[in-house]
Amino acid sequence: MPELYESEPFVNNQIPIRIFNHSFDGESIFTVTHWHRNIEFNMVTAGRIRRVVDGKNIDQMPGDIVIVNSGILHADHWIDPGDHFEGITVQISKSFMDYWIGKSAWFQMPDDSEAVQTLRKLLSRFSDVRRRKDETEDQMQKDLLKYETMQLLFQLLSLLRVSFIVPEKKTSERTLKSVGAVKDIINYIDQHYTENLTLSEVAEEFHYTPVHLSRLFKEHIGTKFHDYLQHVRLMNCVDEMKKHPDAHLTDLALDQGFPNIKSFIETFKRYFGCTPTAWLKNHMA
Repeated sequence: MPELYESEPFVNNQIPIRIFNHSFDGESIFTVTHWHRNIEFNMVTAGRIRRVVDGKNIDQMPGDIVIVNSGILHADHWIDPGDHFEGITVQISKSFMDYWIGKSAWFQMPDDSEAVQTLRKLLSRFSDVRRRKDETEDQMQKDLLKYETMQLLFQLLSLLRVSFIVPEKKTSERTLKSVGAVKDIINYIDQHYTENLTLSEVAEEFHYTPVHLSRLFKEHIGTKFHDYLQHVRLMNCVDEMKKHPDAHLTDLALDQGFPNIKSFIETFKRYFGCTPTAWLKNHMA
């Protein structure tokens, strides 16, 4: 799993872009904290979503756009368990961007409302191309859509070059080391969340004091170490509940790393506003 965060499977693709049309409800509005080399553009078209980008919460509403630069830690989450979300994500190869715009380019939403509106239109057109590609079986039409995608991509590059690049982001070696450490720790948690992990033990594993590790987590993930760990366990529990609705909740919670059923229920209620049993009745009826 960790290697997927840093890989860029389309780096040598002749179409160096990936387009996603999203439509999710409730707890499905969720991705774990991760990173990748490509540059990502996210626009909400309906509903809402909470993005966590480099430790900062950003609540997106229809029309809002969030840019995630290469290598930045980010995650997605519902704001309320009853939320609905529709949106567009466009990911562009970092190597492609390096070649055409420059390796040091850093992208940021501008104050120029006209440029932002142009970006909205371009992202919507990418979304339409993806929809038409999914709907057709005709090979010639698919090829024509590839050409259209590349036309849109170069229009996007022109817009970014003029209005969305900010001066090279200066990052200290200390900050780079801290971000790298947090990424390693996230990988470690992904591999060991079912075990009896504690802040002190993980801090010792990575040669930090518990206070220092706690501060790093808050700064770059936007939450406390324990809350993040419990959330990882919770969402894995939810996945198992969907697959095995008849499973015994105590066994399920313990298998995913919760120390006891009380901890699982309290965490579940904090995020979903109801007990696991009530959630199952509503979702599996």
